[in-house]
Amino acid sequence: MQGRLTIISLCIMSLFLVGCMEPSEQEWGGVGDYQVTAEWFTVELENKVDYYQDGENVTWTVESSLAGDSIDNFGGNVVGILLEVNYPSEDETANAGLCLGIEENVADTISATANKGVWGLAQSGTNPGSHLVNLTWHNNSIIENANISGVSEKEIHDQLAFGDAALGSYNISIQVDAEAFSGPACTHTDDGENVETIVNVLILDFLIKSQGDEPQDVTALGAGDGEISLLLFIPWFVAIFGLVGYISINRNKFQLSMILEDEENESGDEIIEAIIVDEHTTEHGNSLVESYKSRVLTLCALYVAQGIPWGFMTVTFVTYLALEGVGAGKLALLLTLGTLPWSIKFLWGPVIDRFQYREMGRRRPWILAAQTGMVIFLSAILFVPDPASNVLLVSIMFCVYNIFTSLQDVATDALAVDILRHDEIEQVNSYMFTSKSVGGIIGGAGLGSVINILGIKGAIALQIPILIVIMLVPIYMTERPGEKRFPWSDSGEIVDYESKEQPSFGIIFANIKTALNIKAAQLGVLLSLTVSLSFFLIPVLPLLFVRELGWTEEQFNQTKGGVILIVTMLGYLVGGVLGKTIGGKATIIYAAVGTAITTTIWGLTEGLWGEGIFMMAIWSLRTFGWAVVMVNIYSLMMKVTWGEVGGTQFTGYMAMMNLSAIIGYQLAEPFASRFDYPTLFIMAAVFETLVVLAVMFIDPDQTRRELSSIS
Repeated sequence: MQGRLTIISLCIMSLFLVGCMEPSEQEWGGVGDYQVTAEWFTVELENKVDYYQDGENVTWTVESSLAGDSIDNFGGNVVGILLEVNYPSEDETANAGLCLGIEENVADTISATANKGVWGLAQSGTNPGSHLVNLTWHNNSIIENANISGVSEKEIHDQLAFGDAALGSYNISIQVDAEAFSGPACTHTDDGENVETIVNVLILDFLIKSQGDEPQDVTALGAGDGEISLLLFIPWFVAIFGLVGYISINRNKFQLSMILEDEENESGDEIIEAIIVDEHTTEHGNSLVESYKSRVLTLCALYVAQGIPWGFMTVTFVTYLALEGVGAGKLALLLTLGTLPWSIKFLWGPVIDRFQYREMGRRRPWILAAQTGMVIFLSAILFVPDPASNVLLVSIMFCVYNIFTSLQDVATDALAVDILRHDEIEQVNSYMFTSKSVGGIIGGAGLGSVINILGIKGAIALQIPILIVIMLVPIYMTERPGEKRFPWSDSGEIVDYESKEQPSFGIIFANIKTALNIKAAQLGVLLSLTVSLSFFLIPVLPLLFVRELGWTEEQFNQTKGGVILIVTMLGYLVGGVLGKTIGGKATIIYAAVGTAITTTIWGLTEGLWGEGIFMMAIWSLRTFGWAVVMVNIYSLMMKVTWGEVGGTQFTGYMAMMNLSAIIGYQLAEPFASRFDYPTLFIMAAVFETLVVLAVMFIDPDQTRRELSSIS
């Protein structure tokens, strides 16, 4: 077994290393003869109409981050600003006198300036009319020449691509110099004019071709042209299908048939139930271990509370700040500080496992404390006078806010490990992750739609009663019979676990070591590190849909944020039902293979990609399949987690899944720069089948079976 795991791990590592190899500077072509072909794209950053007083020079800043996704979709190689200035009328007011209304208005001069660092350009025009300010900083002569000789490929590239130096802030200024009619018997007054300004960035996609060589897309704006024959992949897929067939025939050997039924269906479940919760468990009380409805309601409500702040911060609040003129650096600071607590949330696990107030439950006090902290710090943001002018302060407050949110997440996951029965983990997990998506919709699309009515502080304030209502759920629930709702409440029956001594950190880390000595837990680590490697396809999809297939950014975002999100939620729900019906492992294996087949078909049907219905259908089918896989993997990781260190172990698995996703994202650029779209889809399908290898030897019941006696 260890030998097999070693081979698998080495294979995965070798794939990662191959993908991460970047072209060195020495791979640039030397001095020679080259041809350059170019394609231009324009992305609008701002469109506004303002009244400008006579003689007043009005200056403001526009950020490239306002259309960051669109810029990236076209490659991100910004080489200029196109400022369109429109002034279709010339309005003057006649003064008292012998004005007949037939006097001609005198044209005004409208000057517009665009600046980016050392680059700047000013142009003027007279109304009524319009003019353009076309500021570019690339060497256009390279594009105009059919053949370029005597320079190296890198020298050509450096004169056409400027990287991050071309992004960020652009300074725009408008000045109106008004002139008015003046005659012997009639004069006019002209205090200024209305001017429309449209700010666009210019994006250059270019190819450098050495004479006699195939072109290389040095800007890596889309997929490469490399191709791997399907014949090379066929042996892998045949082996996987054969393996799945063998596993299916030997279902009991690989625990594919392991479904733990309700206690009324199987006498041995009374023992199982006692292991997971405690000896006082029934289905007739009001505590979480007694009532299935209470378990589902509490866990789902808490997951909604986690999704709301994330959706609000990453969608609603960032968009608001961008529209208020906040720069990309400050937006990045907000997102970095807001995300930081989620990146280190595994640190909360040992703390939650160590410090407990057993009279109110093992996890419930932490949840209530975290939820209270969320309400307090969200309320505190309301006292910031102008969030757009105090981004640093707001970012720090959001960081603290998300410390409490991530703490609530870890405590909730630990609670789920403690109270969920083995036979209901899959289905309840599907409800939980669907609820988190609902919370994200509320925080993002929901609050984003009311911000124009209530303002940013109104959108923040609206979250407070929502969080308070959600907090009422764990307030009026207890984990087990005999526990207090509040510290001052009279306690009922004191159960055995309440007399247990609080574990020290030494005991906790010893327990973690014990938990990870179980083979199922070790294989859980391997599964967590491989499950998201196929995510390299996610950054590729916008390039395919927008650049290659001609979808608009709005169409793509609406599809991804609408239909695909709904399909994901549906996959979670169906995945939970399938896991409970046919077993979590069986669902993972069959859904992973089905998803891999779907991804392969997607890659082999390039001729149908121009059909919107087909692309929508196959994208939805693949998304649905992987949602089924993921919700059952979450459930499987919960099953191999030992309840004594549930907060630490399960959070560790989640952190490793995040690491797997990061690795997958990092593979996107090296893979996409080398291979065409069909090959990328087939490679993603290969990564998806790795789940089968990682999950096939995991015994979902091993942790409970071997460690129950020392719980």
